[in-house]
Amino acid sequence: MKTKMTTPFLGIMMMLALISCSSEDKKNDTVGKPASASKKAEMNMVVGIARIEPEKGLLNIYANANGRISKIVAAENQSVSKGSDLALLDNQTDNALLAIEQSKAPAQNAAILSATQNAKAVLSDLQKAQKDEALNEQLFKARAITEQALNDSKSKVTRLQYDYQKLIADIAQQKSKVQEIDANIKYRKAILSDRQIKSAYPGRVLQWDVHDGDYVTPGQKLGQYAPDGPLIAVTEVDELFSDKVAKGMRAEIYSQMNGQKTGSGTVVFIAEFLKKKSLFSDENTVEDRRVREVKVLLNSGAKVNINNKVDCKIYLK
Repeated sequence: MKTKMTTPFLGIMMMLALISCSSEDKKNDTVGKPASASKKAEMNMVVGIARIEPEKGLLNIYANANGRISKIVAAENQSVSKGSDLALLDNQTDNALLAIEQSKAPAQNAAILSATQNAKAVLSDLQKAQKDEALNEQLFKARAITEQALNDSKSKVTRLQYDYQKLIADIAQQKSKVQEIDANIKYRKAILSDRQIKSAYPGRVLQWDVHDGDYVTPGQKLGQYAPDGPLIAVTEVDELFSDKVAKGMRAEIYSQMNGQKTGSGTVVFIAEFLKKKSLFSDENTVEDRRVREVKVLLNSGAKVNINNKVDCKIYLK
């Protein structure tokens, strides 16, 4: 015997089925989501693009004087010691002027020596004449000599005093000329020194922007130079993460060509201020982001070259 289901009964059964499915879905959702999913993922590193530089920085080579380059002494990629010549400017005229000044010194020194010897002789005569004058004063009082003899002795003292004072003044003038000559010699040597472009540190010439025969002016950039010493990776950390970076944190650098690790190091410098992104900024980017410069001192053995662009990871923990 078949039992016919009424319409109200069917409606009740469908509602129970829907409630059961809804409860099961909520249960499944609760089981499927881990407890940590609702929490923000913890950050353990910051990543940026870095440029490889010497620890002392890349130094530009500048001209200190006007002139034509007579010789580039140190070729590109050549190692040089501190104080060695990098390039020379034409110095023929300045060498000639220096030689003229130097030639004056011996004659002037000889004149001083001669005047000094004459002054000593005159001083000796003056001292003797003063003694004779004193003696003649006594003899005149004793009526042993005439007044004319006394006056002659006084005149001799006066004349010798004048001669001695004149010689002393001449010596002072000659010494002043020597000082002037010495100052001119130092000045000419300084000019010549400016025409010798020397290395401030031991290092390596990276490139020249000029050639032999080029005319240069003071302050003109002639090339670039890399001092010897450890290398650093200079990167920029976005303002959103810059406060998380600290000195002493471990860092690694990776090749942008193949992604392989090329070195490691330690954060040694963090700028105290934020600046506009500049290191590897994109000209087409209109977003104004602020960054903090960070320097990583690389450990020895890093497989990088100066001016390499690499990826840099700084580990916050």
